[in-house]
Amino acid sequence: MTAMNRILLLLAALGQFAAPLLPLAGIGETVGARAVAGGIPPELPTGIFFSIWSLIFIGYLLIAILHLRAPDHRTGQIAGPLALAGFGNVLWMVSAQSIGSVWMDFLLLLPIGFFAWEAAYRLDQTQAYDGTGRSILYGLTVGLLAGWLTVAVSISVPDVGRWLLGRSPTDAVWQSLWMALTPATVLATIFANYVSRSGWYFVALGWGLLGIVVNNWTRLGTHALAIAAAIIGAYILFRRIRFGASGSYPAKP
Repeated sequence: MTAMNRILLLLAALGQFAAPLLPLAGIGETVGARAVAGGIPPELPTGIFFSIWSLIFIGYLLIAILHLRAPDHRTGQIAGPLALAGFGNVLWMVSAQSIGSVWMDFLLLLPIGFFAWEAAYRLDQTQAYDGTGRSILYGLTVGLLAGWLTVAVSISVPDVGRWLLGRSPTDAVWQSLWMALTPATVLATIFANYVSRSGWYFVALGWGLLGIVVNNWTRLGTHALAIAAAIIGAYILFRRIRFGASGSYPAKP
C-alpha cells in the first residue's frame, strides 16, 4: 500500500475524466460518432445508456480519494487492478477516438476487462460487505465496471466479425446480434460462478442489454431483434436471481 500505488489510482481516475474531452480540443473524434459512422449496428446500445460511465468514473474518483487519504484493507486489495483497468480504459478511449481500429479497440478491451474482473474477485474474497457507505461504494463501482466491460467486450465481437467478413453494420443483422448476446451470456455465467457474487454486475449487464433492446425497437425498427435481446436479458437475470452465484469462494453450508 505504497504512496505510489495511491497516486497511480488517482491519476487513472482523473485520466478517465480527461480522455473523453480530447475531441473537444480537436484531437480525434468522439467514440459515439465513430461507432455509427458506417450505419447503426443492431448490437449497439443507444447513447443514453453509455451514461453509466459517468457513475463509474465518479465511483473511481471517490475510491481513489479514499485510498489516498484513508486506505483500508479493501482499497488495498482492489487499488492495483483498478488502476490498471483505469489506465487501460484511458488508452482505449484515446485509441478509439484517434485511430479507430476495430482490432486494436477489441484487443485493448480484453486486459481492461480482466483487471476489472480481478478487482471484483478480490473484493468478493474480502467478504467485507457491511452495509456502510464505503462498502456500497466499492461494490457499486467495481460491479458496474466489471458488468459494463462485459457489455463492451460482447458488442465488440460482431464488429470484429464484420471487419473480417467485409460486411457493413446493416448486413446479416441477426448474426451480429447473436455474436453479441452469446458472449454476454457465457461471460455472465462465468462471472457469477467463479468471480464474484456482485449484483451490481448484473445491473450493468442488464442496463446494456436494455440499451440493445431500445436500439433495435426505436432506432432501427427491428422489433424481432429487440424481442430476442429482451428474452436473453431476462433469461440471464432470471438465472442470477433464481440460482444465485458462487463467486470467488464456495457457498457456506
